[in-house]
Amino acid sequence: MKIGFVGLGLMGRPMARRLVEAGHEVHVFSASAEAVDSLVAQGAVAGKSVAGVAGRVEAFCACRVTPDQSRAVFTGPDGVLAAGPVPPLCIDFATIDPMASREIGRAVEAAGASYIDAPVSGGPHAAASGALTIIAGGEEAAVAAAGPLFDSLARRTFHVGGTGAGVTAKLCNNLITITSHALIAEAMVLGAKAGIDADALYEVLSQSSAYSRTLERVVPGHFLPRDFRAAASIDTIRKDLQGALDLAAAEGIRLALGETAMTLFADAAARGHAGDDIASVILPMEDAAGVRVGGTGR
Repeated sequence: MKIGFVGLGLMGRPMARRLVEAGHEVHVFSASAEAVDSLVAQGAVAGKSVAGVAGRVEAFCACRVTPDQSRAVFTGPDGVLAAGPVPPLCIDFATIDPMASREIGRAVEAAGASYIDAPVSGGPHAAASGALTIIAGGEEAAVAAAGPLFDSLARRTFHVGGTGAGVTAKLCNNLITITSHALIAEAMVLGAKAGIDADALYEVLSQSSAYSRTLERVVPGHFLPRDFRAAASIDTIRKDLQGALDLAAAEGIRLALGETAMTLFADAAARGHAGDDIASVILPMEDAAGVRVGGTGR
């Protein structure tokens, strides 16, 4: 397929590279010349603008971060819909709110093209190896047409409904994982304060009903080695959590645990950890308790 790709960040760049490796003709654009040059060296084609890329491809993909960034890519003055002939298939891999996704979808469909909201799960390592999970919302025929592209990126693709359904399901997923990070952090700090060795506590939790993929990620991957480099930053997950809270408000329900988690992540961001990994939510908790989980001072 001839595929356009913009948004060459933590997730988008390895996804675009994976599409090149899978044999697709991939046209890329980014404000980061380094990201573009790197992909061109691996076989991608450099574009001069979003509109310029969109005018040359069968399927156009975006992987930005915020709803406003997605709007700019697809419906902005220099976006996909300004390209003249609109690519038949437009795909947004960003995790944004379903209200924004439906707005973009209506504009794309009015231009005669198909739109899929297709947020991904799995992180940068899965993106690089083609092992993502894709959660798609859109018309069945459009999702089927995107099959060769999705198969290059993901082990599994779930089609969960019409436009906006993909991001809705992803926000539900992220609500669980984001709040779980905060809860696991509290449990590890509680154990440390009460005198339990952090490694021993992790071993107990990993073999008990508390086990989860989030536990497996955050404790041995971040807490114990004291590694808070961002695979998913607090800034990014606060955007996702706010999306879940906004959706809940639109649906007339309250997310009490989500609201509490948001205050904890806002505290960590205010203390200078906005660009650090979501795991850094533990750092203000440790300061308040006067303990360290993992590393020196366990």
